[in-house]
Amino acid sequence: MKLIPRQLFLGLALAAAFCAPASQALATIYYVDAASGNDSNNGTTTATPWQTLTKINATTFGAGDQILLKRGATWNGQLYPKGSGTSAAWITLGAYGTGNAPVINGGSLASGAAVYLKDQSYWVIQNLEVTNDSGTDNSGTATTGGVARYGILVEATAARNGIKIQYNYVHHVNGSFNNSQMDPHINGGISVHSIGSSGKFNGVTILDNTVDHCGRVGIVLWHEKYYNVWMTTIDRTKMSTGLLVQGNVVSNSDGDGILVFGYVGSVIEYNVSKGAGLKSIPGFNMNASAGIWPTRSADTIMQFNESSGCRTNEIDGQGFDVDLLCDNTLVQYNYSHNNEGGFLLLMGGYNSNVTVRYNLSINDGPQKGIFTLSWGTPTGLKIYNNTIYIGSGIGAVRPIYTDGDASTNNYEFTNNIVYNLGSGEWELPTVNGVKYGTFDYNLFYGNHPASEPADAHKLTSNPQFVSPGTSGDGYNATLGYQLQSTSPAINAGTAIANNGGLDFWGNTVYPASAPNRGAHNGYATNAGYTDFCVDFSKVTSRTSNTAVDTGNPAYFSGDSARFKRTSTAAGNFVYNVTGCKRFNAAIYKFSNSDLAKVKFYSSPNGTTWTLVSTSYTSPVLTQNGWYSTAFTPTADLPTGTVYLKVEFTDTAYAYSPQLGQISITLN
Repeated sequence: MKLIPRQLFLGLALAAAFCAPASQALATIYYVDAASGNDSNNGTTTATPWQTLTKINATTFGAGDQILLKRGATWNGQLYPKGSGTSAAWITLGAYGTGNAPVINGGSLASGAAVYLKDQSYWVIQNLEVTNDSGTDNSGTATTGGVARYGILVEATAARNGIKIQYNYVHHVNGSFNNSQMDPHINGGISVHSIGSSGKFNGVTILDNTVDHCGRVGIVLWHEKYYNVWMTTIDRTKMSTGLLVQGNVVSNSDGDGILVFGYVGSVIEYNVSKGAGLKSIPGFNMNASAGIWPTRSADTIMQFNESSGCRTNEIDGQGFDVDLLCDNTLVQYNYSHNNEGGFLLLMGGYNSNVTVRYNLSINDGPQKGIFTLSWGTPTGLKIYNNTIYIGSGIGAVRPIYTDGDASTNNYEFTNNIVYNLGSGEWELPTVNGVKYGTFDYNLFYGNHPASEPADAHKLTSNPQFVSPGTSGDGYNATLGYQLQSTSPAINAGTAIANNGGLDFWGNTVYPASAPNRGAHNGYATNAGYTDFCVDFSKVTSRTSNTAVDTGNPAYFSGDSARFKRTSTAAGNFVYNVTGCKRFNAAIYKFSNSDLAKVKFYSSPNGTTWTLVSTSYTSPVLTQNGWYSTAFTPTADLPTGTVYLKVEFTDTAYAYSPQLGQISITLN
């Protein structure tokens, strides 16, 4: 959805992919032409190309080599080149000439992949059209599996590095929906598979591919040995690393759109899943599907994705899912619409530390709930500043639905807008009659069933969306859910530490001021801060010698902590003051002398700083040697100021000056 960051990132990715390092100068480019080539040729010019996959498959390629297939040509069978590149000189499998992408058609294969690599490193696979449809029903039955089929498959039985699969069109792969030899989720359009206890990948990029009509999964990254001893505990040291799944469009999947299994530190962003879960087998116990989801993973970021049209086949059917054994997962800036199972499935049990923020859900969930809490809730679950629209006539949609046993893990549901024209109930996790969940500062508009949760700061007025009820694919369809300037949701939320800094549409969310409710922070103002110096939750950065001291709290005018320095070097800490022209900084300082040792600097970027000329009021003694004073600038801050740095220093003493409660009012 955020087009400018996406374009910038893509530009960097293209530069990295196509700017060959100097060591590639000695590499060889091989050309292959299915119509006019000859395997007896040397293959090193467009006038002397090879012809067949057999020739390519029999060759071991070296660092920096390129295998280029002629556009407009078709090859039948399996493409399986050998060899590995290096980190400085990758091997590239791609295309040359003009016209349509070269086609690799694996339909004649009994099983397996049309394009295949095994135990190889530093490969780029790009600009190919790949299909692998045997023409027969390969789904399997409830008791008997079909055979595994893939478009592009990369496997590793040992540690391997560097795989880029980008700009390909992979379509019509009739992988098995039930497979007797393996987990069927592993086969599909594009699959990267780490096998056994030693298989592992570092540095995988799946970029800007189009995947259509593939089964079982459109794009799957599957790492088997994500654990050390127990399969119920992930081990970051055992998992594959360095995964980027970006800019892919996956449509009409038999099962899942995009699945990441067993990775640490993955980024899944700017992808589209459209129409997942299109197949099921009567009586089969694994018909569940979701649009985009991680499982058995850690430190995953899932952002700027769109998922729609996922079907519920008895279970699941959500646009997004944080499934079993996920720790530290961030779900933000995603657009979910018209998914039968709802916006987001959140598995309990072994899941922990999930944050769900600034997402937009439109007309999801007639079969399950907008949020489905399955078999309990993750520990440390926070759901805040999301916008949910439930239109009329789509069924009894439940804003929260509990599926399976509940647990006693609490969760936070804060600053959200639920625009509810449906008739569904809130089905909260309940244990021994106690309903779980902490609800605060939400806006619930429309229908209010008796099960709607209590909220001490609830709003029930119309949030005044620009155009509620609009829906469809793409970024433009989301604009109707921005707030109008007169919305009661503006500046009506509660500040949340480490809030990400931006809303769904890229507006600033100020760190300590009251934000809007919902996913749109437009029209919100940055009122300022009161920092009690008990931690660094309100600062954006600080020097390493700036510390919190909680000793002798009676000395701080009733506050419990102060900022001090641990060395004689200058200490500083930085606040976000976006939109500020003037400020008033009320500060408690130990001693009324040398107030010039407290300085302020402004910056547009956090790198370049300008000293702010200030004046201050006469210090007023509070108690125990602490004084209060207020600093104000003598002129407007430079246009475009984003950050304000507070510096305190004394080259003679580490313990002076010391600063207590800081209140910054912005104008």
